[in-house]
Amino acid sequence: MLETGVAEDGSTPASDRSGFLLDRLLYKGVLPRYAFPTDVVSFHVFDPDNSTRLRDAYRYAPSQGLAVALTQYAPGKVVWIDKNEWTSGALYAPVRAELSDAWRNRKLYFACRDCGFARVEEFDRERRGAVEDCPACLGTQFGPAMTWMRPPGFAHRVDKDPVTSPDDEPVRSYATRAKLFAPGPSDDSRWKSISDGISQTYQRAELLVTNAGPDEKGYSYCTRCGIIEPTAIETPTLSGSHPKPYPDSKEQTCLGGGTTRHLALGTDFISDVLLIRVTVALPVTLQPSFLATKVALRTVAEALVIAATRKLEIEPTELQAEYRPALTPHGSNGLQAEIYLYDTLPGGAGFTHRVNELGRGIYEEALELLENCPVNCDESCYRCLRSFRNRFEHSELDRHVGASLLRYLLDGTLPQLAPERLERSATKLFEYLDRAGVEGVTFTRNTTVSVPEVGEVVAPILARRGSQEWIIGIHDPLTLGVAPTPELAAALDRGSAPNVVLCDDLVISRNLPKAMQMVLDDLR
Repeated sequence: MLETGVAEDGSTPASDRSGFLLDRLLYKGVLPRYAFPTDVVSFHVFDPDNSTRLRDAYRYAPSQGLAVALTQYAPGKVVWIDKNEWTSGALYAPVRAELSDAWRNRKLYFACRDCGFARVEEFDRERRGAVEDCPACLGTQFGPAMTWMRPPGFAHRVDKDPVTSPDDEPVRSYATRAKLFAPGPSDDSRWKSISDGISQTYQRAELLVTNAGPDEKGYSYCTRCGIIEPTAIETPTLSGSHPKPYPDSKEQTCLGGGTTRHLALGTDFISDVLLIRVTVALPVTLQPSFLATKVALRTVAEALVIAATRKLEIEPTELQAEYRPALTPHGSNGLQAEIYLYDTLPGGAGFTHRVNELGRGIYEEALELLENCPVNCDESCYRCLRSFRNRFEHSELDRHVGASLLRYLLDGTLPQLAPERLERSATKLFEYLDRAGVEGVTFTRNTTVSVPEVGEVVAPILARRGSQEWIIGIHDPLTLGVAPTPELAAALDRGSAPNVVLCDDLVISRNLPKAMQMVLDDLR
């Protein structure tokens, strides 16, 4: 069969599929992937009684697309089959050479702990464990670098019996959403303007899905026999010789000595991508490491997916969305970010291309979804944003924060949460401060204070220590340092006693102890 070279842009794909012409045509989407399901892997449960030296037999071998299998069949996970609980404990391929090839084609995986940007590079043993500067947010948490490989399949270890024990807590690890690591077009003519704050472009791009194991510590893997287990869980299995995970009539013991730690499992695929660039101006900020940025972008991304799937009348699983700092000079300083919608079908199905043609209307429908929950929920619920599909991100969904950002991007209205919500946050923070009993400090709610050169100001929370006073207010998560009322803004600009301390609404709702500590630090 004809061989091909590297990718068209001169780079090496995350998974080496350049050996054969058919593989390259499928990977590039020239041939439809749904007709050739090359990304399907199986979870094997062996039948040792019927296995021979030349052929392993299986009791069960359910299959999933690899992007899904990275979560469903991840090492340490349990799989229920025929009323029994089988545990994923090995990487396996019926043709042994496939497992060896997968290890030989391993890469180096970097992910930023601040902004989530990720990519793979050619394997370099010397750079394993390295922590570098992130090319997206310019932070210093890009890493530590992990070995990354594409698993050909998974298996229940043949030496382990199935169990049905509710006392055993399965290991939890999940694959990431697909990560886009290619930059957007540098040619401005390829970007279509939706508003002053939104521009978008359609492209076909490579996406990366990775499971870095429990606590992001990866997996410990025997390169000789395929046994794999979470690095975060200390077990003696791989410390020396151990049983092979598959039937072997000749020798059932692996001698060991080939164990690697901190291994990430993943896959890559090319699909249709709609890249959406959002641009803000101070005082609005989308700093990559801020909680408010993650909540706002995640919420807008989910709203766009829901609006798009409803408009196109397709299944919610056909489209997915993720976000990242814009790979531009403005991305690292919080003035630009990117949301990308992609077809979950490898090779693409054309859905994002159709979304691209919908223009501003899809953003207005997403805003309508965020602003008008049928039950008027406080942050998110199953009637507006939540679903089983996004169950891992429920804590990052807040329709009010998302709506304030999307409205700003469409018409320039400065983000501002409703006064009722700010009042609830102030009450929550006040009660927590009051119960804490800070020595020498008293707290009161909605107290009128006379501020020189400003006049009477209502302090949402007033802190007093002797003759000293501090006005504590709540600010919108996306406008750091902007007071919620003109009177508080005037007192803040004055810069003298009584001092004004502003606390983030989202920090109060998500991490109340941290909010209190921030206030107390300012009081000191």
